[in-house]
Amino acid sequence: MTDAVRLGLLSAYRKLLQPLVRIIIRNGVSFSELTEILKYVFVEVAERDFNLPDRRTSQSRIAILTGLTRKEVAKQKAIIDSGGAPNVIGNLNRVTRVLLGWHTDPVFTGPYGMPLELPFEAASGSDFVALVRKYSGDMAPRAMLDELLHVGAVERLATGAFKVLMRVYIPESFHPDALQRLGEVVRDFINTVEFNMGKGHGPGRFERIVIAEDGLREDLMPAFETLLKAKGHTLLVELDNWLSAQELTATAKNRNVRRIRTGVGIYHFVTYDD
Repeated sequence: MTDAVRLGLLSAYRKLLQPLVRIIIRNGVSFSELTEILKYVFVEVAERDFNLPDRRTSQSRIAILTGLTRKEVAKQKAIIDSGGAPNVIGNLNRVTRVLLGWHTDPVFTGPYGMPLELPFEAASGSDFVALVRKYSGDMAPRAMLDELLHVGAVERLATGAFKVLMRVYIPESFHPDALQRLGEVVRDFINTVEFNMGKGHGPGRFERIVIAEDGLREDLMPAFETLLKAKGHTLLVELDNWLSAQELTATAKNRNVRRIRTGVGIYHFVTYDD
């Protein structure tokens, strides 16, 4: 791989990851939790999709392909071989650790274990700055306070001190079904793009895009959305009817033929540059 291709690929992934990272930050997933998933996926994909002919991919080769240490590869392989998933539940994010410490640490709790009302910073005694430094490493106390105020986990009192309202950090979240759909939709689209990239000038899977090159006037957006929903819905209904008809006409003989998951997705994208 040339440097130009490598840089181009990394630039493309930066754009790809932006909306995905936005979703995980909104839902309270930390960087360390994501890296655990990435290690698992790197090992999983390297072992499954980069086998040498008639040879099982060794842990040493997986380490070479992924850049992970052999110790880390062995750890992820053990999880994969056991049929498990990466254990990221214990990697509490910084906000959660701060709230937990505020509710459980004797330094920051009073009689009967009730969390103290903390000043931001004090010459003596417990304060919010000390809490953050103890439970959030190098996180800036002011930034932590802003986030806690933003999510309603803390309130500012008339005295200037801060009172904790939540024991658990509950960020904005999606319904589990929506999260499953997110993974499937993005995976299916990227699989198609990857397949077509490898076909050169040969036949690929259908993948087309229509863009208003110079942008569409904002006042015309409602009209475009109406047109898209009408035309897109009509096309998808027609395709769905065709697929359903194949199931209805299937015979006992061809029911044993290999089944391939396939379909078509239509989506409307909008990007605001300012």
